[in-house]
Amino acid sequence: MDALIICGYASMGLMACSSDEGSSTDDGVTQSDEDAPSVEENREDNDTVTIRLHHWYNEEQDRWHEVVEAFETEYPHIKVETVSPENNDANETMQQIDLAAASGDQLDVIIVNDAANYSQRVAQGMFEPLDDYLDAAGIDYANEYRVNTNVDGHYYALPGKYNMFFVMLNQDALDEAGLDVPTDWTWDEYMDYAAALTEGEGPSKRHGTFFHTWMDYVKLAAFNQPENSNLIKDDGITSNVDSDLIRQSLEIRQRGHEEGSATPYADTISLDLNYRPQFFGESAAMIMTGSWMINERGGIDGAPEFTIAYAPYPKANADDPITTPAGADFLTMYSGSEHKEEAFEFIRWYTTKGIVLQGKYLPDYLGADLEEVIVHLHERSPEVDIDLVNMESLIHTLEISEAAPVFIPPAFIGEVETAYRNEVERFLLEEQDIDTTIEQAHEAVQSVIDANVTE
Repeated sequence: MDALIICGYASMGLMACSSDEGSSTDDGVTQSDEDAPSVEENREDNDTVTIRLHHWYNEEQDRWHEVVEAFETEYPHIKVETVSPENNDANETMQQIDLAAASGDQLDVIIVNDAANYSQRVAQGMFEPLDDYLDAAGIDYANEYRVNTNVDGHYYALPGKYNMFFVMLNQDALDEAGLDVPTDWTWDEYMDYAAALTEGEGPSKRHGTFFHTWMDYVKLAAFNQPENSNLIKDDGITSNVDSDLIRQSLEIRQRGHEEGSATPYADTISLDLNYRPQFFGESAAMIMTGSWMINERGGIDGAPEFTIAYAPYPKANADDPITTPAGADFLTMYSGSEHKEEAFEFIRWYTTKGIVLQGKYLPDYLGADLEEVIVHLHERSPEVDIDLVNMESLIHTLEISEAAPVFIPPAFIGEVETAYRNEVERFLLEEQDIDTTIEQAHEAVQSVIDANVTE
């Protein structure tokens, strides 16, 4: 499969579209052109159609009722029924959607959370190619979206929420330590900051940084690379665990433990620590995290108030470009849908106008005004005091960060991650040295690859 490619920021006009079968490309509607005929006017059949939107988000918290109401007002011939377990567990929800498909339930629009789930189901034939719909609407994909959802020459999704990574910092702690907000830095400099920001002892100690338990935090230096950013090399058949960047990733964690500047991994798992309370509760002065945190304040009653600053994702080497790992939510059309034109109309509308109106996430759509989106995100989040956000550092970080290509992992990536984690956990618990860890993890990962890849 072709890798997903991430594009840079650009400025495009907002466009909506329709794509009735057998219609000409004149059915594409540019919303900035007030004289253009509406989608409703172009339809020969004005019967109301109900489509189902499957996702995992909480309906109230994510304002899906507002989204649906706005869409139905603009497209009165289409009704949208949202289907969600509201458990915020995307992987579990995808399993439920698989069962629904097998049972013959109505599926029309499906939101998929990551490249692995997306590519796996593309291979299974679950999603309809969108190429003809894009062509009919006159949409040049590369000029419209950051994340390229192309798989083997076809687009099966339009990206909604854009996920990128950066560092959130306690500005007050930086000021106390006499440190500037970084605008371009390496992992070595990140750990220098972590050491300088560490303060106190015992239960009240503030660590310079906190590394969560996700796999991302044991491949830090490789995570944002343009090539070989995962545990498997881009060739799909070779372990990447013995690479210099995976070693550097483990050395970052080792330094944090040795210097006491990072929360010990043993405490993280034994006390079930989470990154939100650790940062917002001032138990850690910095965290590497993602854009879903832009409009959060942790939801912690009585949490200290401090100014939040932002810095780009740290570089492995000083002369590297400033890049960020990136991804998206994938808005897909079920291949068995009986309402494909209407499903596409919703997908296109949501990924351009709807997600901005929703005011919860950073949109992947290139036509959105970045600064307006950020202000809107904060205004729609009453728990966040915009006066306690270093907006200059946030905008700088978003604008300067070049999104790295997304590696589409093979279906057996879960087995690979388990093999790697089994060895790395021994290292993080200081039961095994780094050389032994890399050697054994490399062998374990390659064994998994060999067992799953056939020539």
